[in-house]
Amino acid sequence: MINSAFSSIATKYWLLPYFKWNNNLGTLMLVSIVVTAIYFVIFICYNKFAPKIADELNMNLYDNQGTMEHVLSQIPDGKKEQFLIIFDFNDNYISSGYVRNVDDQGNQQVELYGQDERVFTIAEARDEYQNDDKNSIIIDYKNRLKSYVILY
Repeated sequence: MINSAFSSIATKYWLLPYFKWNNNLGTLMLVSIVVTAIYFVIFICYNKFAPKIADELNMNLYDNQGTMEHVLSQIPDGKKEQFLIIFDFNDNYISSGYVRNVDDQGNQQVELYGQDERVFTIAEARDEYQNDDKNSIIIDYKNRLKSYVILY
């Protein structure tokens, strides 16, 4: 509908007064094809560049509920695994392990794996976090959790 409306307006007010074409339908079809091609070019550019721009701005295009899925779905170059250490807001240890699966439906669920779970103190988690600039902390205010993402 937008394409037809824009093409009709463009034909009536911009093209016909200048070119004095007698064929309104032919002109309308030509303008419609050009406008459609412009839409496709814009769509292709958006799909190609939007994820890169969102990553540069540290934004998540697909989930506005939080960034857990976004952070855990990306592994920086040269890193192989993500280790997650989770505490509550009172610095009480909850769980830790390597990230296996991340729920991308907005439920903020993560599957962790590993052998012989080690109980971390908050000081040990902070030390691990400070070892690499690409490590991150996810603060979940809704569930009152702090998750340290350590890259290996």
